[in-house]
Amino acid sequence: MNLSTHFMNNKDEIQRFIFDDYDIRGQLVCLTDSYQSAIEHHHHPEPINRLIGEFMAAAALLSTGIKIQGTVSLQAQGKGDLSLIMAECYHGHEVRAIARWQGEKCHDNLQSLLADGQLVITIDPDEGQRYQGIVPIESSTLAECLELYFEKSEQLKTRVWLTTEPNVLASGLFIQALPGSAKRQNEFDQDKDAWNRICQLSDTLTLQEIKELDNDALLHRLYHQEALRVFPVNPILYKCGCDRDRTINALVALGQEEVKQIFSEQPELSVTCEFCNKIYLFVFEDISASFLLQENIEITGNPDPKRTLH
Repeated sequence: MNLSTHFMNNKDEIQRFIFDDYDIRGQLVCLTDSYQSAIEHHHHPEPINRLIGEFMAAAALLSTGIKIQGTVSLQAQGKGDLSLIMAECYHGHEVRAIARWQGEKCHDNLQSLLADGQLVITIDPDEGQRYQGIVPIESSTLAECLELYFEKSEQLKTRVWLTTEPNVLASGLFIQALPGSAKRQNEFDQDKDAWNRICQLSDTLTLQEIKELDNDALLHRLYHQEALRVFPVNPILYKCGCDRDRTINALVALGQEEVKQIFSEQPELSVTCEFCNKIYLFVFEDISASFLLQENIEITGNPDPKRTLH
């Protein structure tokens, strides 16, 4: 399906903005091709595809909000028919997602899908320490879980709106009061009802508007009475990250004896990427060279198996 005639400039991109008169920031994201690429090779029921879209939009919103180069992931696990769902975004630009679901009937309620589940938010910078936050899934929607996370861990007023049209698009809107806003309002006698008013305006956003309006028109429709500063958009694309070499490295990590055992039972090994469903085929000779290289490095410190140190 060609979506170019149905969507305006907010296709596969994220838009940051700030309310100049208040310490409040916002982000708007829409995913079309990237969302469709994440689900096209899987056969999940509609509620799961809807939730995958919400997780992808949320990961993009959170990733764009941090000031470090790295990956932000949202992962939920539970005891329901949906055992795992995860989406990650690398530095606000590259997204991917995965879901593991088995069952006959599929609920729309997040708590029902992930019984006794928890949501794990991980920030993994390219350099520096990894951060992880955990929140129990005590709400029926992902948006409510994220709002609870920010309330408890960051003590920041936060509202999140996540919308998915299954198999078509995923979108999200994020509004957050920045640290120090209450103090600034007291000092400068600003409009104390600004937060509630902006949230009420945001509540009026519709899926049809997301599909038909570009970012400028959409933000003007929502907040035309507010002083808004809009930043350049960031394009977003789907990128799985798997390749043949990474798959070989994963097999090598199992250990030589275990890999030999696998190939003793079958002449060819098929490995399917859980994210994109791409299939990689290997014979033992494809892996044995990597084991030889590993052994040479361990013995000689030299990565070239044809040379030895004297």
